[in-house]
Amino acid sequence: MSCFTLSPLPARLPSLQPLPRGAKAVVVDEAHSYPCRRCLRDAEPGEQVVLLSYDPFDDDAATAYRQPGPIFVHADPCTYEPSDELPDQLTRRLLSVRSFASDHAMSGGVVIQGVELHETVGRLLDDESVAYLHVHNAGPGCFATRIDRAT
Repeated sequence: MSCFTLSPLPARLPSLQPLPRGAKAVVVDEAHSYPCRRCLRDAEPGEQVVLLSYDPFDDDAATAYRQPGPIFVHADPCTYEPSDELPDQLTRRLLSVRSFASDHAMSGGVVIQGVELHETVGRLLDDESVAYLHVHNAGPGCFATRIDRAT
């Protein structure tokens, strides 16, 4: 994965104490069903997660492509541990990969099986007009991660 980096939750996550308006605490009841977007691993049965709306664009990003949508995060703090492998929560799902220019205008998008993510990211980031990618779960549309070229 040395040609790119993952940035879970690239924009600020609101405080979970108290829960943001519209957010909901949930106890996980099924494996591989609640992907935490903070640590990029699926929550285990019995763990508590919070379902909330999230916009992956920073407040200063003037763009018509704002995409607030639902995400899960662990109720307790957690962090992403970078690895040479893509997280399983990405490679086991149907994904939408959207490319953006430096002015935050969307320049393209593809729907892929998660096992195709590494190759797809490499191909999309080969285009110098692409500044970064957003990955979403294709079905529910939940934001998954931002991907940038490695520096």
